[in-house]
Formats: sequence, C-alpha cells, structure tokens
Amino acid sequence: MEQNYATPSPDTAHRSHKASSKQGHLALLLANVAWGMMSPVSKHILLQGQLSPLALSAVRIGGATLLFLLLSFILPATIAPREKILRSDYLKLLTASILMISANQGLFILGIGFTNPIDSAVMSSTTPMLTMVLAAIALGFPITRLKCVGVLTGMAGVILLVAGNRAGAAASNPILGDALCFGAQMCAAVYYVYLLGLTKRYAPFTLMKWMFLLSAVTYVPCCAPALADVPWASLPSSTWLSLAFIIIFATCLSYLAIPFAQRLLKPTVVSVYNYLQPVTAAILAVWLGVGTFGPLKLIATILILLGVILVNRGSEPKKIRK
Repeated sequence: MEQNYATPSPDTAHRSHKASSKQGHLALLLANVAWGMMSPVSKHILLQGQLSPLALSAVRIGGATLLFLLLSFILPATIAPREKILRSDYLKLLTASILMISANQGLFILGIGFTNPIDSAVMSSTTPMLTMVLAAIALGFPITRLKCVGVLTGMAGVILLVAGNRAGAAASNPILGDALCFGAQMCAAVYYVYLLGLTKRYAPFTLMKWMFLLSAVTYVPCCAPALADVPWASLPSSTWLSLAFIIIFATCLSYLAIPFAQRLLKPTVVSVYNYLQPVTAAILAVWLGVGTFGPLKLIATILILLGVILVNRGSEPKKIRK
C-alpha cells in the first residue's frame, strides 16, 4: 500500500524550529554557567600551589578524554553514535582539536594563573566581537546595527563589572594573564567560524570524543614534567571534587553543548553567551564570601544580559511578508 507523506505545515515547521532554538539556548546557558564557575574554581586550585597551570590543563584534557571514551562504550548509539570520520576531514578535525581544546584550554588556564578569576571570565566576553568580524569576512554574515549595539552593550557591562572586581584580586601579572585569555578566545572564534562544517556533519559526541582524543595525544605528553611534580597522594578532597567538577561539568558536558547549539543557532549567537561567564564568576565569588554584589555589579549584569538579547534579535531572519 502506498504511504502518504504529508508535508509539514508552515506553522508546524515554525513551532519545531522554535523548540529547537530553545534547546540550543538552554545548552549554551548551562555550558557558559559551568565555564563561569570554572574560573574561580581553577584559581582556588592553583592558589594552593600543588598543581601548576600546565598540570591542571593536562588533567582537564586527559580526564575529559578518558570520560568521553568510557561514555562511548556505555551510552546508546542515539546519544553516542559510532560514526566514521571522512578522510578529507582528518586535517580539519586536528585543526579543530588544536584550536578549541589544546590552545583554548591551555592558554585560558595559563592566563588564570597570572590574572584573577573575574578578569579571566571577562576576557571570554571578547569572543562575540571577534566571531562577528570573522563571520562577516568568511561567511558573509551581515553586521547589523542591532548586533553592534548588542555586542557593545554587553562589552560595556563587562568593563563595568571588571572595574568593580580588580581591587584585592590575586593576580601576579594581570596584563600577561589577560593577554593569554584573549588569545584563548581568538582560537575559539576561529573555531566557531571556520570549522562550522564539522558540526553539521558529525554528532556532538563524535566530534568532541575525537577532538579531545587528538588533544590528549598531542598536548598531554608535553605536560608530563608538570604532572610528575604534583603530590597526588596528598591532594585534599576539596581539590579532587574541584577537578571532578572541571572535568565533568565544565568540560565534557559543556563541550558537548557547544556543537549541539552550533547546529541550531548562528555563530554570533553561540559566542555571545560568553557574556554570562563573568556574571557567573561574580556570583560565585559572592557565594564564597570573597566578593560583593552591589548596585554597580547589578547594572553591569543587566547590561550583559541586554547585550545577549540584542544580538539574538539582530541574528534572527526577518519575517517575509506574504
């Protein structure tokens, strides 16, 4: 018997697209909150003096790789598909691994070692501006007036936030630290724009599993001396819990959320959620009793969130009149 495949109505397609967009925004929200929390957590570990920045970045990449490999045997194929990588994508996958895992994570954690956790999270907010420019050059994405206003509004909030957090922060060389964190965000922006095709061809789990595996092979061996200097037997339980949070939530789950969101949203929208990281870092600092949240930070938070909304609105396609 011949089956009749009805074409979805425009209203049904619109609702489906709207639901997918919400999932993408939720994934970005959770990922960037976890990344915002990672800055003060990582700084806490580094200040104890038992792990160097190189050792911490190697533990993060190596631990996440082992977790991805373990999950690939446990999770069903619907979540962790057994996809074959095309030979033509090997070099792209290696480049993505170096940019988004080795360089991004390595430079960022090195930067945290020299600057304070609020500044390191704030530097993450430079990614939307970098991504917007690169996307306009490489993909022909229009830089609309609303996008510009949104990015500048968010940046104003970030500058206002960092102005109220510099005093008393532990930073041995903030200029060097901020520069390293900025370099990390430049690597992320290049990945978001130039390697977008990989996220369209492979499932998020497949992409992250191979990217972390390649990074573990190319990056972790370089950190062997730093890992050998860590007094593993004497690490307190709080440090182990912090490392578990970084590996599981601020790495595995967060990095799975990014390629998932890239399938549903535009590069500029994906990157603009970085503005939430300094907000999260500031809130955690208050919760830990090492910071305050006054009217100045409240205004900064409002500006950052407003920037996210404006860029999202500026990235939506205009409705076609019938």
